[in-house]
Amino acid sequence: MKLTTQYNRNIVPAIIVIFLISIVSSYFLIRNVLQNEVDGALLRTRNRLTTYIKQNDRIPPISAFNDQVIRFEKGQASAPDSGFHSSTLYIPEQNRNHLSRQLVFTLQIKNEPWKVTVSQPLEGSRHLTILIAKIAIATISLTLLLLMLINRRVLSRIWGPFHQSLTTIRTFKVNDQTHPVFPDSPIEEFKLMNAHFTKAAENATRDYRNLKEFSENASHEIQTPLAIIRSNLDLLTQEHMTARQSELLQSVYSSVRKLSRLQQSMLLLTKIDNRQFEQIGDIRIDLALQDKIQQFQELLHPKNLHCHVELTETCIPANKELLDILLNNLFSNAIRHNTTNGALFVECKEKALIIGNTGIDQPLDPDRIFRRFYRNSSQSENSGLGLSIIKQICETTALQVQYQFENSLHRFIIHW
Repeated sequence: MKLTTQYNRNIVPAIIVIFLISIVSSYFLIRNVLQNEVDGALLRTRNRLTTYIKQNDRIPPISAFNDQVIRFEKGQASAPDSGFHSSTLYIPEQNRNHLSRQLVFTLQIKNEPWKVTVSQPLEGSRHLTILIAKIAIATISLTLLLLMLINRRVLSRIWGPFHQSLTTIRTFKVNDQTHPVFPDSPIEEFKLMNAHFTKAAENATRDYRNLKEFSENASHEIQTPLAIIRSNLDLLTQEHMTARQSELLQSVYSSVRKLSRLQQSMLLLTKIDNRQFEQIGDIRIDLALQDKIQQFQELLHPKNLHCHVELTETCIPANKELLDILLNNLFSNAIRHNTTNGALFVECKEKALIIGNTGIDQPLDPDRIFRRFYRNSSQSENSGLGLSIIKQICETTALQVQYQFENSLHRFIIHW
């Protein structure tokens, strides 16, 4: 879950609750304000009635007081200043009852007590309150929507350099010739993060170059001792030796051959890392596969392997030398780790090459299979660099390699 999503999930409910409380509070506050206005109008009516009666000593004409309803009841004295209260009032013009606000008080007219009730409908106030509440709800909802949009916009702009830095560090490779460039940001935390990213990239690049230089130098330095050892072994084979000595000599020969293959593989990986195979063109992969099958035909007989081929005419963007090395490693791997009377499957599609073989009845570790010097415990003779070279070639030529194990069949799939 993204940080902005998590932030919105926490902040939006809180804002909604605050706005709901504001709406309810505004509704009751507006209603009280309008009710106080009605009470004030009733008090003003009372004052006008009192003044009129003092001056004229008679009941004033009722029609003079707008939409207020005034009732005079002779000979009934109410409690002194009974005050305001709410009740229902029948409005003949609308033929319905309305909630009203009433003020009851006592006046003396010609020395006789009169109970005066002044009522004013609250229907207009209620409608006004509802209208104002609706306006408040619409305004607050629009404000909430705009706040979320602005918040999203602001957060996107603020977190933009952060995501750019993550993209830069994610696409960074230690074998790149240039150092990663991180975006500038006025935020101190992002500056600190970019500084750590830059330092980590520099350390990784330096360590990688030191390791690559060591591997390259070691591979070259091994060439001379290997050549001397092979030369001396050739001289020894010309001497008269016992059976035990011949057996030991063959063991030494085997170890030298293994060391020589390891040295050649390390040199090849170094050349690939140094981008010495940059020339890429479209190559007829089906024709290359036909030639390669012919070359490896003799190696199928010792294990009595059956080869199943299905080729489609198609081209692959690759370097010719690297493609040849890639196919050599794929076929060598499929034959070396096959079983007696097993099978080899070669399928070429429009956008994929599939080479499968029978072998041990368990999958290889998909997380480690393409790592350098990874070897299955049952294949101790393997140098552990063949699949790593395949992976490195695919990365160099923008190909994708995938390993699958289905129905006791090990399959390597090359996509382009």
